[in-house]
Amino acid sequence: MRRDIRTGFPFDEVSRKDYRNVERELRALWRLLRIKAKAYGFGWNTLEPIKSNGRVAAKYLAKYLSKAQSSDFRVGEERARLFGVWGRKRFVSHRFSWVSSRLWRRRLSWYAEDFGIGDVTETARLLGRDGWRAIVPALLKVVLPETSYQSWDWVGQCYRWDERGWRAYCEDLEYYSRVRSDERKVRLSRFRFYVAVGLSWGMKGARARRFAARKLDEACRPKQRYLDFMS
Repeated sequence: MRRDIRTGFPFDEVSRKDYRNVERELRALWRLLRIKAKAYGFGWNTLEPIKSNGRVAAKYLAKYLSKAQSSDFRVGEERARLFGVWGRKRFVSHRFSWVSSRLWRRRLSWYAEDFGIGDVTETARLLGRDGWRAIVPALLKVVLPETSYQSWDWVGQCYRWDERGWRAYCEDLEYYSRVRSDERKVRLSRFRFYVAVGLSWGMKGARARRFAARKLDEACRPKQRYLDFMS
């Protein structure tokens, strides 16, 4: 957060699950986090200020990331290590990026919205492990809407580019460097993704391509607006 939430925070009361004296804005943020986390399959979560200092927080973060050793990696990350241990020291690899995590969540959100899915984690369960892993490589190469790469400016109340988001956007476009315009790059990336989705549903190649063409046409078609002339 961009403001001090540590000063005046009732640590003792919160430890007893008494949240009455937590400021209203922070409680509203907790409620939003719980709603968003549920959509991605996460359980209870909360946001509290650091109790001691940054050194202890860094140690906690490194320990938390080290638990990923026994978890599943995304496609393309099977051989990646996001952390390391040397004696009693723990350190995080420079390849770990909160921006990549942010973009991955937005890719999932785009996919869910594009297919009218309320909970994208439910789709992963229905497709099964093999079907889900089949569409992830194509999803990682989809050129998303520009706002998906940008960060929200709470002061200006608008989306703004940051250096890493702009770099990620350019890298996604670079996948299709042989295509001339950015608009065609976006269409091609989504067409390939829709083909991968069709194949994961058990379609043959030709049928999956027809499905992708129809889905792309629907996605790019402007939405109709209905006017009420009776009022």
